[in-house]
Amino acid sequence: MKLRTYYLLLAFSIVLPAAVFCTIALKVLLEAQHDSAIERIEGSVRLASMVIDRDTRRAEAVLRALGGSSALADGDLRRFHDEAHAVNAGTGAWIILYDRNGQQLVNTRHAFGGGKLPLRPDPQQVATLLATGKAHVSGMRWGAELKNNFVMVEVPMKLRSGEQYIIGQAFSPAFFTRSFAGNAIPPGWRVMVLDASGTVIARSINAAAYVGTKAKPELLKAVANAPAGVLRHDTSEGVEVYDVYARMAGSEWSIMVGAPVAEIDRSVWRGIGAIAIGLFIAMAAALTLTILTGRRLVRFVSSASQAARRLGQGGHVLKLEAASIVELDELNDAILEAGDRLQEEVQSRSAAERERNQLLVLERDARARAEQQNAAKDEFLAMLGHELRNPLSAVASAVHILDSEREVDASLLARARKVVRRQTDHLRKLVDDLLEVNRALMGKLTLDKSPVDLGDVARRCVETLQSGARTAHFEFHVDTVAATVDADPTRLVQIIDNILDNAVKYSPDGGRVDVTVRHADGWAELVVRDSGMGIAVELLPTVFTIFVQGAQSLQRVQGGLGIGLSLVRRLVEMHGGTVSIDSAGSGKGASVTVRLPLLAHQAHSAPAHAAASQAALRRVLLIEDNEDARDMMAALLELLSCDVTTAASGPQGIALAQARHPEIAFIDIGLAGMDGYAIAKALKDDPATARIALIALTGYGSAADRQRAFDAGFQHHFTKPISIEQLELALSPTAL
Repeated sequence: MKLRTYYLLLAFSIVLPAAVFCTIALKVLLEAQHDSAIERIEGSVRLASMVIDRDTRRAEAVLRALGGSSALADGDLRRFHDEAHAVNAGTGAWIILYDRNGQQLVNTRHAFGGGKLPLRPDPQQVATLLATGKAHVSGMRWGAELKNNFVMVEVPMKLRSGEQYIIGQAFSPAFFTRSFAGNAIPPGWRVMVLDASGTVIARSINAAAYVGTKAKPELLKAVANAPAGVLRHDTSEGVEVYDVYARMAGSEWSIMVGAPVAEIDRSVWRGIGAIAIGLFIAMAAALTLTILTGRRLVRFVSSASQAARRLGQGGHVLKLEAASIVELDELNDAILEAGDRLQEEVQSRSAAERERNQLLVLERDARARAEQQNAAKDEFLAMLGHELRNPLSAVASAVHILDSEREVDASLLARARKVVRRQTDHLRKLVDDLLEVNRALMGKLTLDKSPVDLGDVARRCVETLQSGARTAHFEFHVDTVAATVDADPTRLVQIIDNILDNAVKYSPDGGRVDVTVRHADGWAELVVRDSGMGIAVELLPTVFTIFVQGAQSLQRVQGGLGIGLSLVRRLVEMHGGTVSIDSAGSGKGASVTVRLPLLAHQAHSAPAHAAASQAALRRVLLIEDNEDARDMMAALLELLSCDVTTAASGPQGIALAQARHPEIAFIDIGLAGMDGYAIAKALKDDPATARIALIALTGYGSAADRQRAFDAGFQHHFTKPISIEQLELALSPTAL
């Protein structure tokens, strides 16, 4: 055999192992990349499934909580509508209440009382749900009124009175699309949710074209054959994808995440050309330069074989022996590149594993937070029911005493009236706190700022508090200096009243409350210090969080909803200030400090609610369709030296205004037939009644409601129930 043959054999013995081991390395790399990609897609499926499952479970929990609402038990559908609207899942979702016949009673997509709601088209489903008593997650439905598809989480409810209802949380397809749009899923990947029948509920790509249609037959077949798996196929857009799917046990829905095959394989195929070229050059060089480089080739083959073996075993090649031949050095580079790519893949898989573990931790944290929020919500609803029932019970008992046909001692009647007045004020404060904190959290509060003396406002708040019976046994020490700030006087009184109320509420009889107003480095500083029960150290970081209170017994001696300090912080921050609270611990009192920017060289404004003298026998027209409210408001106006004429409707009120020419007209906005805005326009358009001062009374107090009232011609806008101070202010000649 010729030497050339040996050299050729030697060349083949050099090139062949290199080619084999490069192929092995490429195959290992390809398989590792494929496995990692599939695991990543499976992680995305689990993540999307957790998001959808979280939304449906939250909806079921919220619906069950709503089923225990006192508003539903009392038949107060307006209040139930407000509660349902407050806990609704968000944009693209709404809550519906059905009776046992399938008639909608409440739909948070519509304003309450805005018109008759439609009858459910499948009353047999209502009967089935009521019979089973179990929650149900529906498939895709078509809403004739909505003119769109939707799905529902429905919970049957049976009240103690025997009444049965279905409460449903409806979701539009766009809700689920948004819910998984913000998660860690690449934008080019297609996420799709199917119901039990295979209808597309939500789709992250081309949702408008596919939502409400059946998925492709191969997808439906795969989902029917196995609860989870991987399918490689072409999408409806003609893109070849790896589709990883899984069925959701709670709802029988399926979730699919499709990743383009080209995107998954791109990183592997990018190196194939370089490896192939290097291999070809190495073979050509070996065949051409066999005679000159025989021994070197042998050494090189040995080195390359060992490197390839290490790569095949998962090792890392850091350096190869130089061949002094360009082609062989390129082969060295290719082997090193393959090793680097293999190491990158190993690191990528490790990173993917860490990411998966991080996602699991985030999911556990999110579930824990959701459980905490759900518990806080349940506790708040129970607390709200307790806080509302106590004053209602006292008022009901007092009313029975006042309505009693038996002879009742005059002192007992006086006590009953005081109870009604006191508990009514308490109920109004609860409702005001709830509305105020909701508007504050949604950023809908507005401020009407003017220069005002913080010290003067603090003194007047203390005097007002001392005029009630609650502080008879308390010792107040007030030390203030003139401190002019740019503030809304009404909101400033609200801040100080909340702080003083807490100081009295959490202090025993005979306690001491120190109120100080001073200057501190360009700030006006209000400090309220009490000698009460104090605050536990572990509770201090969360005292300004909404609904947070210290531990209380079942008797709830202190009462309240736990939203006062949250509202205080929001109002103070809106004024550009800060609020803090300190306590040495339980039983050692607490100190609240409010700091507001101090104005220099400005005179403070007059008190926000200075008492105004009223003219005797002012002619007043009251338009109110609620008989009890109309009678009591008229009696109150007569006590304030007014000549009162009442009307139960808009047309009757306009006729009386034209006949009696009153000075002032109190008009309820929410009248049947002709609302308060229409009445105001009619009165302003008539020269005979255009000079009447119009005052709006309504249950809606947002900035938009106030502006609409002013645009209609009203001079004042008051939310119900109107306080005696507001009524005196409205009747003041300087206010009109």
